[in-house]
Amino acid sequence: MSCEHCGGHGDEEDVRELLRTFHGHLGPYVVAGYRMGRAALRMLGANKYFRVQAEVWCPETPPPSCALDGIQLSTGCTLGKQNIRHYPSADGVVLRLTNLDNDQQVTLRLRPEAMAAAAVGMKERGDEGGVAALDALRDEELLEQV
Repeated sequence: MSCEHCGGHGDEEDVRELLRTFHGHLGPYVVAGYRMGRAALRMLGANKYFRVQAEVWCPETPPPSCALDGIQLSTGCTLGKQNIRHYPSADGVVLRLTNLDNDQQVTLRLRPEAMAAAAVGMKERGDEGGVAALDALRDEELLEQV
């Protein structure tokens, strides 16, 4: 989440602190999930919190399931409001976001090669290295529309 992705250095620090506080640490999947949700909202021209619904397919265990927390934070779709659903899947992380005002949907997948680069970064430098690998990627390199 370099400044290019968040809109400014102060915003980046604020987002990272929110992710760290909500999730407990700042790892690549929570960062990737955040970016995924933010991109989906932007593509739909939707507002976060209400009148959006998220469906997420991902493994049931960390680290890929950590993307769920990033998606919740970026979209405002939460378990409490029941506007997010998780479907266990072994095929990476996929988000379908629906704008309930016009029934438009967008479906995004984390690119496997991007998450493989994050895994290499994690092996070399822990969570910080994994996040740094994602920071180097534009949204188009991290996400693919399906």
